Amino acid sequence: MNLPKHIGAKFAAGLLSAAMMTMSASAVAGTVDASGGLRLRNGVGTDTGILATLPDGAQVEVTGVAEEGWYQVAYQKLNGFVSGEYLTVNAEEAKSLPAVKDPVYGKVTEGPLNVRSQPSTDGDKVKKLAEGAVVQITETLDGWYQIEAGYISADYVELIDAAEAAEAMAAASDSSVGAQVVAYAKQYLGCPYVYGGSSPRGFDCSGFTRYVFANFGVNLSHSGSAQRNAGKSVSAGNMQPGDLVFFAQTSSGRISHVGIYIGGNQFIHASSPSTGVIVSSMNDYVARGFVGACRIFS
Repeated sequence: MNLPKHIGAKFAAGLLSAAMMTMSASAVAGTVDASGGLRLRNGVGTDTGILATLPDGAQVEVTGVAEEGWYQVAYQKLNGFVSGEYLTVNAEEAKSLPAVKDPVYGKVTEGPLNVRSQPSTDGDKVKKLAEGAVVQITETLDGWYQIEAGYISADYVELIDAAEAAEAMAAASDSSVGAQVVAYAKQYLGCPYVYGGSSPRGFDCSGFTRYVFANFGVNLSHSGSAQRNAGKSVSAGNMQPGDLVFFAQTSSGRISHVGIYIGGNQFIHASSPSTGVIVSSMNDYVARGFVGACRIFS
């Protein structure tokens, strides 16, 4: 199921703008001169992604001069590029601006990918990037890419253009929707367990997941086995909040339980008649037949 457009577009814009170059200390003032508004884009050219439309007369901070008569600008919390044809800038002041190039983006092709403190496997691991994560590359080294957080191996990164980056970031924003799913699910902690139930008066495991996702416009079957095939399969190492997690009976392999991953190696689920809806550690359930997870918003 595709990410709702209004969520994907908004989140992609926020992520892309956060990935753009930081504002220069030598920024100069600029004024939008376009009666229909001026499109702020994530790269140079009209074929790049649109972050926002700046209103006529809007004041921006111009942070750099790009190619083909374009400027890099900062507006409110967004950073991007606009055509100089529709921007009024003091010509003398603009001479002090640095030249900037289109951002270079990469997408992780295999994860989790270690981010290291140095461009070497001897460098300390400072964080991990999930498969599909999009990063801005600031420098290309011998077999390594430098990003804001450190260095990543070029062997596991695919270079993509700004338009692809916007699309990939929209897909990656599943984690934001997943956080909303988790927050909604937690409202029902303590609700009773009722076999066959799918309302706050009483849930069974698949009835609980069905009820939660229905709030987000997703119609899941009241069956753990059917829900297993409702989204994109993800590995244990790439699970994100909002993913469905499944457990099977070791004897038959049949799906016997389902819950919602909430992060931190925990999941929320309608557990049993004695506990109702609770949060449990994945570690406590892996031995009971964890068989995988699936992502609904992908």
